[in-house]
Formats: sequence, C-alpha cells, structure tokens
Amino acid sequence: MNVATWHVGPYPRRILPGMSIRDRVARLVAELPREPQFPTQGSTLLVDLERREVQRGYTPLHVVKALLTGRGANMFYLHRLLDESLDPLNPDVPLIFGSGILTGIVPSAARGNATSWSPESGVIMDSNAGDYFPSFIRMNGIDHLILYGRASGWMLIRIRDGQLEFHDAAAYAGLDNIDLRDRIPQDFGGTWARDLAMVNITRAGENLVLTSAIMGGPKACYARGGPGAKMGSLRVKAVLVQGQTRDFETAQPYKGYNRTIAQKLLDTSVVKHALKTMGTPFLYKPSRILGAMGTKNNQLTTWTDQLDADHITPYRPGMTGCFRCPVNCRPLNQLNADPADKYGRGDGPEYVTLGKFGPNLGIDRIEPVIRLNNICNDLGLDTASTGSSIAWAMELFQRGIITLADTGGLDLTWGNADMVERLLFMISRREGFGGALADGTGAVEKGHYPAEALKYRMAVKGLMQSDPHDARILKAFALGLAVATRGMDHLRNRVTLEINARINDDPAFKTRLYGGPVSAAPDSYGEKERAVRVCENVYAVGDAVGMCRFTTKLFNSPSLPGLEEFAAQIANVTGLQFTPEALDGVGHNITGVERLINQRLGVRRADDTLPQRWFEEPVQVGTYRGQKIDRAEFDAMLSRFYEISDLDAEGAPRPEWRRELEATLGA
Repeated sequence: MNVATWHVGPYPRRILPGMSIRDRVARLVAELPREPQFPTQGSTLLVDLERREVQRGYTPLHVVKALLTGRGANMFYLHRLLDESLDPLNPDVPLIFGSGILTGIVPSAARGNATSWSPESGVIMDSNAGDYFPSFIRMNGIDHLILYGRASGWMLIRIRDGQLEFHDAAAYAGLDNIDLRDRIPQDFGGTWARDLAMVNITRAGENLVLTSAIMGGPKACYARGGPGAKMGSLRVKAVLVQGQTRDFETAQPYKGYNRTIAQKLLDTSVVKHALKTMGTPFLYKPSRILGAMGTKNNQLTTWTDQLDADHITPYRPGMTGCFRCPVNCRPLNQLNADPADKYGRGDGPEYVTLGKFGPNLGIDRIEPVIRLNNICNDLGLDTASTGSSIAWAMELFQRGIITLADTGGLDLTWGNADMVERLLFMISRREGFGGALADGTGAVEKGHYPAEALKYRMAVKGLMQSDPHDARILKAFALGLAVATRGMDHLRNRVTLEINARINDDPAFKTRLYGGPVSAAPDSYGEKERAVRVCENVYAVGDAVGMCRFTTKLFNSPSLPGLEEFAAQIANVTGLQFTPEALDGVGHNITGVERLINQRLGVRRADDTLPQRWFEEPVQVGTYRGQKIDRAEFDAMLSRFYEISDLDAEGAPRPEWRRELEATLGA
C-alpha cells in the first residue's frame, strides 16, 4: 500500500492516493438531482477550470435535511471530492463556495462559506463572509459553486442570470483590492451593492501567501485558513456576479416573519447599544478590564484604554452593513481628507483587527491600527493570522530565537507600527523576511525558524488564534478553541455568555439555555462541555442558514434569533419542516462530518488542545490573577465533551453515528 506523508501545520498526516478529481466529480454528478427539491433551492455548479466545462445539479434532499446548505452542504461536497493523497494547493483539491438556505431572504442572513483543505493549517478550511456576494449568487439561482483544476492563465468568472462565462483576467493580475474594485465597474458596468458583487484575490493570493484572504468587498472576506492562496492555486482572480436583486418564490409568505426577526435584532440590547452604534470594537474594553486581552503574543493580558471603541469615534464617519441587514454593524473610517492617501479611509476595524494589530503587536495608538487595517483590506490579508504571525516573530526576536540576520536587518521591536506596515507589503509580495511570515504557522516546518519557536506559537491545529481574547480565565471559551474543527477559532463555538453576571446569577435560566446545569463560575471546569456542545450546534446551523454570528443566539446575547426562529423561517421559505430539536441535530451532524474529514487528514485527540503557554503561564493581572489551564482538568473536560458529543476516545464520530453520517454522504 502506497502511503505518503505531507505536512504544512504542526504534525504529519499519513494519507492514501485516490480517484482523480474528474472521476470523483463524475460519480457525484450522476447522483445529483436535475431539478430543485424545494422552493428557493439553487443549483450546484461544478466548474472544471482547466477544460472550461460546467456541470450542474442540485443538492440531494436527504443531504439538505441532514446538513442544510451553506457550511453544511459544503462539507458534503468536500467529503465526496477531497483526495487527501494530494496537498492543499493542488488544483485537484476543490474550492467550494456555498450560501445558506436563508441567505438573501432573512434579515442578517447574508452570509456564505468558502470551503476546502487549508493550505495554512493542513486541516479543514472553512471561512465565512457576508457583504453581497453570497446573496447575489443565490439570486442568480446558485447555492454552491465548486471550482477545481488550474486555469491556463489568470481567469475571471462572470455569472449573469445563472449562466457562467470565462474571461481572461491577465489585465487584472497584480492588482490589489482597491484598484481591482475600481476597475471592474469600468470594464463590466454596474454598481457595487446594487447590481454587482464579487469575490477576488489580491497579489497575496496570487503569490500563494498562506495568510491571504478571498476578498468579498472593501473589507468583508473569506479569511481564515488561507483561502486566498487556495483560489490563487486555481489561477482564478475573481468571480463576478451581476444582475438585479429579486424576490424568491417561497413555499408560503415569509416577509411578516422577517419583520419579527428584524425587530428582535434591533430590540436586543447588544445590537441597539453596541453593534449598531460602534460595531464589534465594543468588545475591546470588557476584555481589557477582565485581564483577558491577548497582548504581545499573549505574554500579557491587558493593554491601554486608548484603543477603547470610543477612541475610534472621531474617525468613524458612519456605519455600513451587509445585504438587507438592519443592523449595519460595520464601522467606516476616515483618518484624513487627503484623496491621494490610499489608506486614509476604509472599512473597519473590527474587534479582531483592533486586538491583533493593537495590543498583540504592542501598538498603543488608534490611528496606526486603523491605517494597518486599511492596508490589510487592500492587500487581502487575514488580520487574525497575519497579526498573530507578526506577533509570534516579534516574541521570537525579543527572546533572541531569531535575530537581525534572520529578519534581513529588520528590527522587530514591539510597537513599531511603521515596521509592521513595511512587513505587510513584504508579506503580500513574499519579499525577504516577508516570505517567512507569509508561511504563517508553517514557518518552523518550512525552515524559517528553529523548533524552539513552536513553544510560542499561539495556534491549534495549525491555525493561529482568531480573536484577541486570552481564554485562560474562561474555561468554556478555552475548550471551544481547542475542539473547533477548523483550528483555534472563536466563531465555531465561543461561549461568551460565561462572563455575563445576569446569566450566571440565574441558575434556572442558565440550565434552560444549555439544556442542563453549567457552573456559574467563569473559571470553573464544571459542566462547561455542555455549553460548548450547545453553542457548537447553534453556530453550525447559523452558518448553514446564512445568519451572521453576531446576530445569532448565544454568541453575545441569549435574546437573538436561534433555532426556533430558524425553524420557522425555513418552513416559510422552503416548506421543509424542522423542529428546534431537529436543527440541533443538524448542527451536530455538520461538526460530525467535519470531524470525519479531519480524521482523514490525521487529526486526533492530541490536536484538540491549546497553546503551551496557556497551560504553563498564569494570568498576571485582574480579578482572575493566577489563572491558567490545568492539564488534568482540561483533559477530563475534553473527555466529557467527547462523551456528550458521541465521539470516540480520539475525537471521531463513534461507529453507529459514523455509519449514519456516511449513509447521508454516500460514502
């Protein structure tokens, strides 16, 4: 038996060769229905970029009932088409775009997922974005777009009225986000956000930078896991969608319930008083005060109040949002009125960027953070992985593990915003030391850093931590980061409400919220696995319906739309009947399929862990001073999570559940 070993992240995988991608596609297409299975269902387009051939079908109804669409059906397609004997940047590993079953229809459901095998981490790549592309592609009658094969030259795919066209994109090669978005309306006509939407890569994606994103707008992007590099490996510069927005023909009237959902959103305190007025940066202050703000690569856990959200206000000319979302939570910025300053205005920053380019890099002024945010948006860089990679390098420089000889003479001193700006351009071009940073978490394995550097890498499953929050205090949060299927990512199952005193002071309410008792102490390990399990299910369903995480129940509030509202509107829109309990099972199924895929990629229990620092170094400030993660307590909590999640000792679905999942997948 031929066995190959390949690795890009922190551990090797043993993998077996399989069928060609075209054989896999042919077998899959033969099984796909040729007609819609329910009202509003769009088709799945399978696009051979090398041969410029398009095949079409519809996601089978039994798959939709088990996994919904969006992230859920994306996993069905990835499971069927993935050949783990290749490597992530091989063009025969597909890139899959999918929109949620309610995307473009329900308020705040404007999102979709981009899914593949991550070239950054080596595990599942599944990134979520909003803006306009996921809704516009649905309005063109397409739920899923599957790209594979390498185009002969740089290609732009144009979709109009559900039909796909191939265009030469050589003229756009080398353009970053701002310049490309200026050029496209001139060449193709139309207006952004009215009848034009696009996903595209920048020079960073063309250069296969492993921290590069697929841009979906001025800011909104598919960022986590290196999707820009994956799209670049296919030689696809952009996917452009044109056409007027339209109403869907639904199973029954739904707009009245949309008003109910919109009102629920706008009446919720966190939306009304924070998201709608200042966006996600409101989260910076409570994390700082708690002593849970990742600072200088998580060596410290608090930072200056000069980065609190109210310090952004003088530079915030307004707010914007995604397609048909009433919240408008995205802050715009304007540093100056100079039209010649390309980075003097932009979209953001979000909380993640504020933390990753502020305290994480030792920068203590808001103006350079905003400017670095604008540069990242133009260069198409994931601010979570990029900021974390730079912070990692800065700590290695601080400790003498790398020196001026390694950095090409660059002084990686904490707080040097000018140097960080220079590094961003070097990363996007893979120039000098930027090439080491462009390889993200793989810098040790690719020979840029010595093995000693792994001790200071803030990553799980090869993915740098997604948000700035240091989770040594909140044990449920820590468990969620450890078990997240795409790596160290808070958007999979963050149990934010563990720090909410009003909830912890009401044990009966908390029991109803999580389906059983959960310790009220944020730093306790007691029953926290139950809260993580419930959040993981709800968030997976949220992705599969297309709902924004910040307007989904449990992420920041117990009052936002959840499984009950999703079930009602799925019935109205599609005619498919789900109870909230059945949707909870759908969320569990989605994570189960993700674990099946990760198991094929070599993921085991040892990978459901946390950075070494959190086990060994205590928090040094605040009420919870002295807190760290106890290895024995964490291991016991992980075992309990596996038990209630129907997972075996290595974190894979147990045999009976596995057989059920594989029957759904047709594997």
